[in-house]
Amino acid sequence: MSEPAAGRGPEPPEEPPPLLGTWGRLYALVLLGLAGWIVLFYFFGRVFR
Repeated sequence: MSEPAAGRGPEPPEEPPPLLGTWGRLYALVLLGLAGWIVLFYFFGRVFR
């Protein structure tokens, strides 16, 4: 098995995202935004058919 590289310690802890505090909340915000765009374009499609 390979040995860890000399001088390398444990990985530093991952930093939280700058917005909303946790990655799960940030992913939820992105998914909600995507769903909002989908709904908006659906209604545009229905209105301008």
